[in-house]
Amino acid sequence: MQTITIIEAVNQMRQLRHTHQHFTLHHLTYNVKRRQTTGMRVVERARVRPALPDDDFIKPSDMYLPYLNLDKDEPRLCFRKLIRFVAFPPDFKLLKVNHFTP
Repeated sequence: MQTITIIEAVNQMRQLRHTHQHFTLHHLTYNVKRRQTTGMRVVERARVRPALPDDDFIKPSDMYLPYLNLDKDEPRLCFRKLIRFVAFPPDFKLLKVNHFTP
């Protein structure tokens, strides 16, 4: 499986926002109060969005990726460190996200 760094992935996600295209996102969910993961979330059609005024950031905002789930038309947030796979147009082939540089 091909890999991509988190920096490259986020940059491509931001570029797609300007062309009105979507990407596929696989990330772990995390319950902050319990400090445990609650499983994998797969979003088939997502687009990066600007942060909303009512978004509560517990940590610095660069730790989060705000996105819009286009299938349900709902704004969501995920920790960048919990992103595991992404897929970009035109072929939407899954790429494993590498958070650590060699």
